[in-house]
Amino acid sequence: AVFAMGKKLAWEKIINTSGPQPRPRHGHRAVAIKDLMVVFGGGNEGIVDEIHVFNTVTKQWFVPSTKGDVPPGCAAYGLVVEGTRLFAFGGMVEYGKYSNDLYELQASKWSWKKIKHYSNKSRPVPCPRLGHSFTIIKKKIYLFGGLSNESEDPKRNVPKYLNDLHVLEIPHKITGDDNRETIVREFSWATPKIDNQGPSARESHTGVSFFDEKHQAWMLVIYGGMSGFRLGDLWFLNTETLTWLRPEIKGPPPLPRSLHTATVINNKMFVFGGWVPISNTITNISDLSPEKEWRCTNTLAALDFRTMSWQIISPESNDENVPKA
Repeated sequence: AVFAMGKKLAWEKIINTSGPQPRPRHGHRAVAIKDLMVVFGGGNEGIVDEIHVFNTVTKQWFVPSTKGDVPPGCAAYGLVVEGTRLFAFGGMVEYGKYSNDLYELQASKWSWKKIKHYSNKSRPVPCPRLGHSFTIIKKKIYLFGGLSNESEDPKRNVPKYLNDLHVLEIPHKITGDDNRETIVREFSWATPKIDNQGPSARESHTGVSFFDEKHQAWMLVIYGGMSGFRLGDLWFLNTETLTWLRPEIKGPPPLPRSLHTATVINNKMFVFGGWVPISNTITNISDLSPEKEWRCTNTLAALDFRTMSWQIISPESNDENVPKA
């Protein structure tokens, strides 16, 4: 289904599609390249290692023939797109075994390449993890949080929630004050020093970005997630000053959630679905505990970055045109 951004906001079910459709899955990722939606990975009776592409104009699915360093299947990983290049990091490759490998897919050739990302004491490669956010802002990718396994034995899973922040600089050209170009050739990680306290440890949250006119800076937006219980807090990272902010938000907030999606369109962050508390009366995180019950939801909410206010757009629904919970 797609969400139509006309005068009236409404879901529209896509019908009469053709081609080899991907089988049901969870923990996959999808990005857009012009008219194409590229879907990779996920889990369904095993980890999926195939790419499916949907042409939104012709409504056709196809499976491209890939070459190069094709990665193993992974779920709950990070995926971003820059032009026609996709970058994938981490995720679960088998039960209890998490990855910190970095891959690049050049979609113009459907060619994979495993990236050598350099590490030293001041620039460590992030530990293997799943459920992290992976957000591209300009030529840098911001990785936050996730879940790691503290046991070296994949069969003995000792989960640890993370709230570390890492920044990956991807190769690009820099034009100096003298108009001379310098090429950044290596993928390099940095662990920026943050002076104030940021979000608590979590996984299965979302990370998006927007340009804040007030601060004249790009903001990394961290929302929700899971840390033994679902979270509903909202954080901004000013990527110029490297300072965390807790914005004052108006309007009725959506329920705390994890495993949702967040997409920015026209200065609004649209939050769809996820796992939420069964109780609709929870207003404080302190009311939550690991023993509470949870359910899937198909609600849709939007945060307007200009007015800093929430709006519940689409409540729980069984309408066939609305995606299922």
